Order: sequence, then structure tokens, then C-alpha cells
Amino acid sequence: MNNYFSIKKIQVFVKLFIALALFIYIEDLSKINSFTTLTVAILELIIILELVRMLVEFVLSDNNQIKLRFMIDSTIIFFIRDIMLVANHNFQVQKIASMLGIVLALFIFRIISMKYSPKDIEK
Repeated sequence: MNNYFSIKKIQVFVKLFIALALFIYIEDLSKINSFTTLTVAILELIIILELVRMLVEFVLSDNNQIKLRFMIDSTIIFFIRDIMLVANHNFQVQKIASMLGIVLALFIFRIISMKYSPKDIEK
């Protein structure tokens, strides 16, 4: 039990608490009445978690830098959420295909950024 609640892991609990508080403040949970709205709400929670994680890493890092991986991850999740919203309300193939193209480009960019990371180049 001591391993779960140590000082080293307080950062994880702070991130989770901030994200849940923001999600409850933003999202009206009584509006969730179908699977698609539940999925969109969960994706919004994940986006908030990613943004909080990005901000906490920025504040607590020595260099005050934001990792590119966090930005790309939150953008990918945001586009997936938008695809679900577009597919749910008005199904337009061109709009969905263009968003999927953007997500594919972001995945390729993420793979390239992980492969050619400055941290790996320095080693």
C-alpha cells in the first residue's frame, strides 16, 4: 500500500484530480444518453488528461519545454473525437476522409519524431 501513495507518485494523483475536476466542471453528465456521446465524453476526458499532463511536465521540467509527443497525442485524440462527432451528426465522406488523412499524417509525424528525437540523437 505504501508504494501507491508515495511522494514520488503525487504528481500522477495531482494530474488525475485536476483533469477530473475540469471534466466534471465542463461536461454535463446528464446529457450522456447514448454510446456515441459517452465515447465523445471519454475522449474529451482523455484530451483534458493529455493537456494537464503536458502543462505539468512543462512546469516541473528543468528546461521548461513541452514534449512534441504530448502535443501530437492530444491532437490525434482531438481529431478522433471530431471524426466521431461528424460521423454521428451528418455523415459526410469527404470531411471524414480528410480528417482521417490528417490523423494519418499526425501518426507518421509522431513516428518520425520518436525515431529522430533529440534525446536519442545526443546518445
